[in-house]
Amino acid sequence: MTDEAPHTHPIQAPPAEPPKTQPASHGWMATALAVLALIATAYTLFRLDATHDRLDGLRDALHASQQDRDALRTQFEALAEQERQAREDISRRLDALDDTPRQLQDLAAAIETLRGRSEGPERAWSRAEAMFLLELAQRRLTLERDIDTAIAALEAADSRLAALRDQSFAPVRQQIARELQSLRAVNWPDTTGLLARLTSAEEYAGTLSPRDMLAHDAQAHTHAQARGGLSRAWSIARESLAKLIVVRHVEDRDATVMTAQQRTLRRQHLQLLLFSARTAIARHDEAGYRNALVQARRWLEDFFDSNDLSVRTLLEEIQALEPVDIDPPLPDISASSRTLRRLTPDLRGQQ
Repeated sequence: MTDEAPHTHPIQAPPAEPPKTQPASHGWMATALAVLALIATAYTLFRLDATHDRLDGLRDALHASQQDRDALRTQFEALAEQERQAREDISRRLDALDDTPRQLQDLAAAIETLRGRSEGPERAWSRAEAMFLLELAQRRLTLERDIDTAIAALEAADSRLAALRDQSFAPVRQQIARELQSLRAVNWPDTTGLLARLTSAEEYAGTLSPRDMLAHDAQAHTHAQARGGLSRAWSIARESLAKLIVVRHVEDRDATVMTAQQRTLRRQHLQLLLFSARTAIARHDEAGYRNALVQARRWLEDFFDSNDLSVRTLLEEIQALEPVDIDPPLPDISASSRTLRRLTPDLRGQQ
């Protein structure tokens, strides 16, 4: 048999009472909402105050901009007034410029009148001196073929015109520059050197010996005749015995017997030909210069020994002098004087 335990009922605890926190939570919520509302109200007031400040700033800026606009309007009106006055001033000046050409003509005429009165004798003398120098250069070049003097005269004339400081003489100075350039381009020979070489050759020709034999003359016989008596007879007899036998060595078959006077004449003729060439240089005679040298060379070849060193030396010198052009063509330098005479009325009567 089993023992059944007695059936017991569990003891139930009394139901717990609900917490009484609901009224407290509603108070907290109300407080929070009130705080939020307060914050929102404060923020709204802050934003409103900021908006009012911004509106005040915009109102001040608008007022300032209006003042600036008024100032700009005032400046614009002032500028417009200045522009109007400037236009009126320009218009007056343009009206005054209409009379400028006539005033310039009057001023130019007055300047020319003053220049004519102020330049005086000194400027007139400078122009006349320049004209004289130009004509002197032309005469020296045409008559005496003197290039150096012509160049010096042209340069002096150019300096006289440059001292005047007058632009109206620019064409004359340009023509002088062209003439100086043409003169410097002339290949003029060394006349002094040519004369020195011909003088030396002329002196050297006097020392040469012709290739012909020297014949005894009758000078000794003449002196013997001047004596008298036995002395004269003895001299004649001695000369006769000395002339019985004469031995001479002749190398050139064409050689002839000549006296000392003939030898001297041949040397003097050669010197005369060289002298003629020298005088032809002084006369600027090209044909006479070449003809004299050709004849001197032929005379030297015909009557002197070409195997002699002295003769060959003189022959080479003559051959070197023959092709020299002693009278090259010269340019015309008369254009500058004609131009100056045309530009200077008071010099036209000097033509």
